[in-house]
Formats: sequence, structure tokens, C-alpha cells
Amino acid sequence: MHSLIQISIAVLLLPLLSFVILIFFNKRLPRRGDFVGVGILGATFALSFYIFWSVVVQSYDPSFRIAWDFTWIDFGNVPGVGPLQIKMGIVIDNLTAIMLAMVTLISFLVHLYSTGYMAGDPRYGRFFAYLGIFTFSMLGIVLSDNLFSIYIFWELVGLSSYLLIGFYFEKDTAADAQKKAFLANRVGDIGMWLGILILYSQFHTFNYQEIFQNLADGKFDMSEAWLTAAGILLFMGCVGKSAQFPLHVWLPDAMEGPTPVSALIHAATMVAAGVYFVARIFVLLTVDALHVIAFIGAITAFMAATIAITQNDIKRVLAYSTVSQLGYMVLGLGVGAYSAALFHLVTHAFFKACLFLGSGAIIHAMHHEQDMRWMGGLRKHMPWTFATFTLATLALAGLPLTSGFMSKDAILAGAIGFANAEGGGIYYIIPFLGFFSAMLTAFYMGRQIWLVFFGESRTHLKPADDHHHGHDAHGSHGHDDHHEEVHGVHEVAWNMRAPLVILAALSIFAVYSPDPLDGAKGWFMKMIPTPETVVGSASGKAEHGTSSANHNAAHLLAEAVPAVGHSAETDAHHEGVASEVIHEEDSHAAGHGDGHGPEFSDPRQAAIAHEAHDAHKLAIVISSVMVVLGISLALIVYVFRFVDPDRTARAIRPLYLFSFNKWYWDEIYQATFIKGSIVISKVLSWFDANVVDGIVNGAGALTRRVGFATGGFDKYVVDGAVNFTAFFFNTSGAVLKKLQTGKVQTYVVLLMLAVIVYFIYYFTQLIY
Repeated sequence: MHSLIQISIAVLLLPLLSFVILIFFNKRLPRRGDFVGVGILGATFALSFYIFWSVVVQSYDPSFRIAWDFTWIDFGNVPGVGPLQIKMGIVIDNLTAIMLAMVTLISFLVHLYSTGYMAGDPRYGRFFAYLGIFTFSMLGIVLSDNLFSIYIFWELVGLSSYLLIGFYFEKDTAADAQKKAFLANRVGDIGMWLGILILYSQFHTFNYQEIFQNLADGKFDMSEAWLTAAGILLFMGCVGKSAQFPLHVWLPDAMEGPTPVSALIHAATMVAAGVYFVARIFVLLTVDALHVIAFIGAITAFMAATIAITQNDIKRVLAYSTVSQLGYMVLGLGVGAYSAALFHLVTHAFFKACLFLGSGAIIHAMHHEQDMRWMGGLRKHMPWTFATFTLATLALAGLPLTSGFMSKDAILAGAIGFANAEGGGIYYIIPFLGFFSAMLTAFYMGRQIWLVFFGESRTHLKPADDHHHGHDAHGSHGHDDHHEEVHGVHEVAWNMRAPLVILAALSIFAVYSPDPLDGAKGWFMKMIPTPETVVGSASGKAEHGTSSANHNAAHLLAEAVPAVGHSAETDAHHEGVASEVIHEEDSHAAGHGDGHGPEFSDPRQAAIAHEAHDAHKLAIVISSVMVVLGISLALIVYVFRFVDPDRTARAIRPLYLFSFNKWYWDEIYQATFIKGSIVISKVLSWFDANVVDGIVNGAGALTRRVGFATGGFDKYVVDGAVNFTAFFFNTSGAVLKKLQTGKVQTYVVLLMLAVIVYFIYYFTQLIY
């Protein structure tokens, strides 16, 4: 077994060990065992960073891949199926190494941060136990080499989120939120499982590398429609986990959990799982499936951004921001910007974790106040939180010199190239929604910065009857030891401050690329395994250094499988999707899976490369303008007060309420699916009581009456006849017994009587 595989197994199992120790023994350990969780996650991150260093830094090979598996269940030779085995295994490539480092670092920082934020909570030890199993579940998804084991860990992630979202289960809102998250994800997971079954029925394997190779080799008997259906059904898992429209409604309500949980969910675990999964199965997605994914991502990004602009809860704004940014990632995957979408997944993880932990520091300092309307002026009292929060905000808004600018710009460039390659028309909606969402992001994040950190404190303006203390309140217990002033606001302690500084530093462009305007020149875009790298040279498709811009998995299928067909639409998409930022001056990178300027033998592909290069420049200009416009609008409204936000809200009240009430999606689902389910359940209950039970009860009554009748017949007829026969013979026997005296005289008298009776009868017959 390769040493990296052994280390990865340790990385996987260490958080599980933390969970087992803390869930059973936390009350027996000093400080409820928080040092166990922090120490084990620190060791887990150290091992993960070693894997990252060995694979990404030392190897510096985008095609690096090692795998190990074992037979988990062997059913033998099943009649009608053949040999049936289920294997489990681990795969390590550049993407795995990057994700391991990201997940474990954020989880470690969340553990460290929680030692301050959660201090004094009565379930302090249990909280760290839940963090451990949450991390274990996500690492299982990252390391799995097959769809079946991914699904197992997928459900464990759902269980972990259920436990942490409803951590304050004594509150109805938290209990409702955990159930909402669980049920919304079940909808997506059912679709995901059906997609897995479709693929297994065709290939008789869950290993996605084997599935990809079978597709590349043309071993696919189903129609393209079935492959499209499988891809969309698998994508449903992402729709649930990564909160995409129409299953996005659970994520904002997940804010009912403690703030460190929000950071973990929104940055490194649950929502990241969906995007990561789509990236893993990217090779088998058809053109039609990619179109669906692209439009879902664009709609989600835009919709969530329009909702975030009117929210007042500091965490809810960030929650809808996450939904919007996840929409960008899904959009990127749909348009073929494979590496850019994954790049944004990583950059977003760091600056969004920083934002959520920063909001937790603010809530902590504000005695669990979460409404931004009653904050203000905090930059004077919390300089470290202000600096880190602002830097992460700039990264989220996509300002140049930040990591978010590079990754989001690459996605938007891919969206423009995709729309151009598809011939424009309706496809231009995708980049339009992307750029407009970028402007809204800059606006609502600017609004948040001004409301929270600038101006004067507005705590005194809070209505006396407003007793809202936020969804994250711990009640009267905990945190008092961390307040030097009973009523004052001050900076948080080092164990909450250090994670903010680290995460803010990881939001700077220099971590990823020497060129702040071109993340494609950095190590990430060069090292991420592209689809042709995933399939490998055995498919015979990457010999010309084809970039993922024009050669993603769906196109491999279209080329390799004549039975599936090669429609005009497939041709157009194959030659037209400009998925990564391509620069002709980087032709030396061809064949390395970095998405840079391959040496095209096809003039049309070369033209597309130029088009993508132009799209990159255009994306920089448009996105920069949008960011400046959004921030300027926030300044005009909330700083210079040229526009009164309250008066504007009243002037456009229907639109304001439409945004504030989250497009009324909760109300729509309440009126349709929930009430519809209640109506259906009542109809089924009536049918059960009156039809099913009626038939059963009627059959019972009929059977009882028939039984009563047959019982009477048996008693009075059958038993009567039997009893009469017995009575007759008993009576006859008694009479005849009297005649049997044993005396000759009696017999002579009887004989004489008989003779007399006979003569009387005889003469009577003669007379008549």
C-alpha cells in the first residue's frame, strides 16, 4: 500500500476517533475534552498538508493519481446478474489533496474558534464530538473512489448537519430548521440514488474511474437520453446539498445552528460536497445535462443575490451570499469552466469561513445580537475583526487583488465563451445573470460593512419590545468570562481572532497566483486534474493536448460512442464551450490539463481559444465595473445618504417585500407541497377509514352475520337432528326395556295382545 494511502486513511479516521472519544467520555475529561478535538484536527490538518505538499507541490503533475480498494461485500455469482461485488476504496489526485487540505484546515480553525465561542455551553463536549463526525463524513466524500461509498458518506454529512443545525433543539426554530434541511436534502438524495442505479445497471460497477473509462471506450448500450437522465439525477444530489434552486430554502434556516457550524457548513463541508461531486462526475455529463446545470446555477446565483440585499440578520445575508456563490460554481461547471468552478470552491471556502467566523465574533461581542440595524461603529472596538471581515468581504465582492476576483472572473469568462459558442440567444442569459449578481454581491456586502462597522452605534435605537437576540443565543449560560465590560463591546480573544487572520490571509491573490488579474497563471489552475486527465490516455483523446475548454467528458462520450449519436448540438457544444481562460501565449502548458493555450490542429478550435482569451479580458472589465458600481451604490445609499433606503423601500414596496420574503418560496412550498401533502394525507386517511376500513369492516360484519346464521343452522338443525335421534333411541330403548321382564307369562300376554290387534286390523280391512 502506498504511504500516501496509509496517511489518507489516518486523515479519514482521526476525526472519527475524536467523535468516539468525545461523545462517550467528554464529561470525564478536563474542559469537556475540547483539547482532544482541537488536537486531533490539528494532527489531521498536518497529515493532509503533507499529502498536499507531496502531491501538488513536489509532484507538480496534474495527472498524478493513486488508488487503493478492497472488496467490501462479495455476493458471489448471483443468478441473472453474474458476479456481484461491492468495493470500497480511496483515490488521491491533485483535487483530493487540495480538498483535504482545505477541509481539515477550516475544520481545525473552527474547532479552535469554538473553544472561545462555545465556552460555557452545557453541551460543550457534545458540540466538538459533532464537529468531528461532520469532518469525518466530508473527508469520506473527498477520498472515496466510487459512487456507492460517496453516497454513504453523503448521508452521514446529512446526519451530521441535522445534529448541528438543531444543536439548540430546545428551540422550535432550530428543531424546524434541522427537519427542513433533512427533508430538502432527502429530495435531492433520492434523485442522486436513482442516477447511481442507472449507471450501475449499465456498467455493473460503482467505481467512477471505471465508469469513465467504459464511456471513453464506447461501452454504453443505453441511449444518450438515459445518460442525460443519469447526469441530471446525480446533479439533484448537488441541488440538495449545495442548496441550488429549487431546494435552496433549507440553507438560510440552517443559521439556527451555532455560528461555528455555519462556517463549517458554508465553507468546507456540506455545501462544498455538492459542487465537488459534480466535478467528480463531470466526465459523464452530456451536453443537455450541462445546459440544465448552467441555467440552474445562473438562476440560483441571481435569485439569492436579490434576496440578500434586503435581509437584516448578519448571518442570513451571508447565508444567501453562500447560495449565490454556489450558484456561480454550478454555473461554471455547467458552462464547462471546470477548473474555474473548483478554484472558486476553494477561494470561497476561505473567505466565507472568515466572514462567518467574523460574524460570530460580532454576535459574541454584541451579546448575541444579530440584527445589523442595531449595530454600527464596531470598527473602533473590534479592529482585528473589522480588518479581516473587510478583506474577506472584498474577496467575496470580487475586487481585484483578492482571490475571489480571480476565480469568479474565470467563471464569468467561461460563461461568455459558452454563450458565444452556443450562438448567443437565450444562452446570453447566463453571463448576464452572472454579472448582475456580481454587482448585487458588491452592493449587499458593502451595505453589511457600513451597517456593522461604520457610523455610530444604533443599539439604543432598538425598539424596547424587540427581544430578538439572534438565532445563535446561548441563553444565560456561557461567554460571561470573555467580557471585560458587562455592557461594552471589545475585540474577541486570541483563540477566536487567530482563525480570522489566517482565513483573511488566504483570501489574498498572492496565495494562488503571482498575477492578480489572471488566476489561470497560478498553481491551482495548472494543477487541477481536468476531465481528459481523469479519463487518462487510454481513451486516446488527449494526445493533442486538448484543453478542457473543448474536450470535457460529455464530448468524450459523443466521440467515442457511435450508438449514442453525434448531433449537431453536440458538435456545436464540443467545439464551442470555452470553459477555461485560454491564453495563446501559454502554449507551452498544452497537455498538462491546465486549460491554457493548447496547440490546436483544428483551426476552429484555435479560433475558440482566441475567443476565450477575449472573453477573459471582457470579463475583467465588466466584473470590475459591476463591483465598483455595487460598492458605489452602497456608499450612495448607506454612507452619503443621497438616497433614503427606507423611503425607497416604501416606494417600491412590492419589490422590497418580494426580496425580503425570499421570493415567497417558503410560502409557495407551504401552499403547494406542504398543504398539498396534508390534503393528500387527509384524502388517503378518509379513503383508508371509509373505503379500505369500510371494506374490511363490511366484510367482517357480513362474515359475522353469515357465522350467526350458520351457527343457528348448526345448533337447531344439525345438532337438533342429532339430538332428536339420540332422544328417540333413548326413549325407545327405555320403553322396550320395560317389555323385557324375563317372565314367560308376560310374553304370552303380549303375544295374545299382538294377535288380537292383528285380527282387529285384518277384519277392519275386510269391512272397508
